[in-house]
Amino acid sequence: MTLIDTSAWIEFFRPQGDTHFKSLVRDLVVIKQAAYTCPVAFELVTGARKEELDDLRTGLDLASRIALLPEHWDLAGSLNAGLRAKGINLPASDLLIATVAHSVKLPLLAKDAHFETIREHALPELKILSPSLP
Repeated sequence: MTLIDTSAWIEFFRPQGDTHFKSLVRDLVVIKQAAYTCPVAFELVTGARKEELDDLRTGLDLASRIALLPEHWDLAGSLNAGLRAKGINLPASDLLIATVAHSVKLPLLAKDAHFETIREHALPELKILSPSLP
């Protein structure tokens, strides 16, 4: 199972999206190894146009949903405090997504450099799959 970040789902759904990410997400969905978490669904739904919502929901229905637990919120808050003390400010949603991936021990497929920052400064065990990260 692989937790798929918003950035990778966007590439998958975007007509001109990164073909490598499109293939990776498609393959994970086909073999029933795709997962997402609540902040990912929230970001996707709030960023989608009305005409994209049906395809988006269908895609997410084919993946496993990993719910946020109180301990995820607690760990993400602690990580945020530690990073801010180092002068590093990151989106709360990315901290939550990284926390879930770390806690359930799943690799994270992402095209977002924030996760490398989280791994470097807070969660060295976080496994990130980012084949074409800029």
